[in-house]
Amino acid sequence: MNVVIPGNADPAPNGGALAKKQAEKLAKKRLTVALVLSVAMIVIYFGFMGLFAFDKPLLGTILMPGLSLCIVLGPLVIISSFVLCLVYVLWANRVFDAGVRELR
Repeated sequence: MNVVIPGNADPAPNGGALAKKQAEKLAKKRLTVALVLSVAMIVIYFGFMGLFAFDKPLLGTILMPGLSLCIVLGPLVIISSFVLCLVYVLWANRVFDAGVRELR
């Protein structure tokens, strides 16, 4: 006897396994993109902090009067976080959201 519990009915009994595989594949893609972007941000941030801690003379290099390498790299660290966020948003809108729509 088949008992259907409200809210748990599988709308596509034969496609349920396929949809689950697609959902898992999509989740794995999202995790991969998130990890790559996170590692990139960690490298950028801790690279700058490492220079700040261990090679201050390099960061003190004067590029032009009133402008040192540190003054250039500091804002670039902040800008890179916005760029990486933009990369994720664009990827999510184009790839992830499209994949979610396909699953529905």
